[in-house]
Amino acid sequence: MKKKRLSKQQLLEKQKLDDKKFNRTMLISFGILFIGVLSVLVFYTYWCDTRFAWRKIAWYKHEVPANWICMKGDNLQIHESHKAKYKGETYYFCSQSCFNHLVKHFNEVAYTTDPVSGDTLLKANALIGLKKRNKTEVAYFKNKQNFKKYYESK
Repeated sequence: MKKKRLSKQQLLEKQKLDDKKFNRTMLISFGILFIGVLSVLVFYTYWCDTRFAWRKIAWYKHEVPANWICMKGDNLQIHESHKAKYKGETYYFCSQSCFNHLVKHFNEVAYTTDPVSGDTLLKANALIGLKKRNKTEVAYFKNKQNFKKYYESK
């Protein structure tokens, strides 16, 4: 079999096409690699913020664990709160100064009203839910029925 010999012009054109394919392949490969590395770095750097944003959305209409709430500010926290026992009840606070505020102003901080029934209740014994989706503000409920009524009305 005889191999077909290419002219100089045809050889240059073939080489240009091969170079274009190689450049396109390299550009796509490095683009995917760059986006992948960037995504990993962003999630690694902002992992807590990403999980916090997810919690603000996913925990709406669900009971929020008390250890993620600062009971002084009635807000969802980015990290778990500190557990503190006071007067035989367990409270959760983001800092020692919040707990000290509870000790000094117990009647104002430890009690709240149920948004459905209007009853006064102790925060340590209440069910906790987010007031609005994608917001950190929480509401305290006396029982499961009030909890369900609150979200059915929204």
